[in-house]
Amino acid sequence: MVGARGWIVAAALAGCADDPRAVVPVIDLPVGDADATAAPLDEITLTVAHAGNERDLVSQTFAQGEPLEMAGVPFGDDLVIHMAGYVGASNIAYGRSCAFAVTPTGRTRTPHLFFSRSVKFADLGVLPLARTGGLGIAYRGAALLVGGSDGDQAQQTVEMFDPMTGGLAPLGLVSARKQAVHAQVGTSPPRVAVIGGMAGGDGARFIEVIDGQRIDRLDFVEMARVDLTATSLTDGRVIVIGGNAPGALPSKEIDEIAENGASFEVRKLAAHLSIERSGHSATRLGEDVGAPVLIAGGVDATGAPIAVAELFKPLSAELADPTKFAPKMLVPRRGHVATLMPDGSVLMIGGVDAAGQPVRTLESFSVDAGFSWAGDLPIAAGVIDVAATTLPDGRILLTGGRLTPSAAPLDSAYIVRLNPADGSVDVVATDRLAVGRAGHQAVPLCDGTVLISGGVVGQLPAERYNPPPLGRR
Repeated sequence: MVGARGWIVAAALAGCADDPRAVVPVIDLPVGDADATAAPLDEITLTVAHAGNERDLVSQTFAQGEPLEMAGVPFGDDLVIHMAGYVGASNIAYGRSCAFAVTPTGRTRTPHLFFSRSVKFADLGVLPLARTGGLGIAYRGAALLVGGSDGDQAQQTVEMFDPMTGGLAPLGLVSARKQAVHAQVGTSPPRVAVIGGMAGGDGARFIEVIDGQRIDRLDFVEMARVDLTATSLTDGRVIVIGGNAPGALPSKEIDEIAENGASFEVRKLAAHLSIERSGHSATRLGEDVGAPVLIAGGVDATGAPIAVAELFKPLSAELADPTKFAPKMLVPRRGHVATLMPDGSVLMIGGVDAAGQPVRTLESFSVDAGFSWAGDLPIAAGVIDVAATTLPDGRILLTGGRLTPSAAPLDSAYIVRLNPADGSVDVVATDRLAVGRAGHQAVPLCDGTVLISGGVVGQLPAERYNPPPLGRR
């Protein structure tokens, strides 16, 4: 038996210049991480398929010493490679490329593929800037790392990790600020708007719009708020809800950010929240045109957590009638995470209650049933500054965080799975992070893995979580 690297050396020596349909994947491996490295192995299988399609177009099994070269790959612009490593009949390791093209004249026949043991965190060998409390943004398959602090000052350099190349590179500079939020705006293609937060002791009176090529700054005094939310709508608009100017009371305001030719504009909507809010969540309920936005939790003008939820309806730019829609959270909270589940429900995770105590109760929201108990977080799971990332199979990866607001960062990680029989969720431990992280970035990539960075003191390597193959076609 041999480790994956035995095949990979052979792959690097293989040539494909004479065959326009030959593909030689570039295999990215964990760096100095024996626990995640796929070894020993008996054999490796490579398959090529259209992205999202269960049918394999080409499949080949390789023994030790054989070059990992796929011949006869059909032409296409949405192809992916699946790589499975076996010990006997057991598939213990997996990797998938992002979508790539094979054309008669094209040269994109060396797609990168991250390969490691399944359900493991792996050291990538890349060093993002020290960044706590910043944004980790999924953008067109890559990860943008924006803002945050190195412990002494705000980070202004934006970095982009691209799984298509396996590399991390600086993209440009943003203004120094803290507590910003983000959402994708526009459609052709979308760009990322970074909104709100603190800049120079005041609210940030501007937004910054980022894509893979440039960063633009646009002045909008309406965005000078903290503890607000920004939610992308299906038509490319962004709805900005609540928050407060620094030192001021929470707001009832709802603003809209939309494309206006080559630029963007901010419009204050006539609709207002029934209750002023800061520190709430705003979750779009699906991908359908006009899908409503659930507004839950946060605190009011007295600092008390808000129990009653509201519903924003994008097609009419109005809120649901509060005499007809007024579901109440079981445990009113702020600073929580809200995630959309596969059945269209929204799961509320963590946060703190009226007494400032961590909330371990999980509750689920659906339009038909309102809020209902969905279980409890394990005693060792993070509640504050925790990251929740949706995996390709619809489960949720919870990483790091803190047990209380002043506690040390955790290295624990859990998988949250919906139980369709009764709407409850199962929360089970998975592999541990290499270091404790809180206020970190956890970003899903186009190959189905999750990039984990920041949330630590000092500059430490990023990690990459490799989920099972399910959902990664």
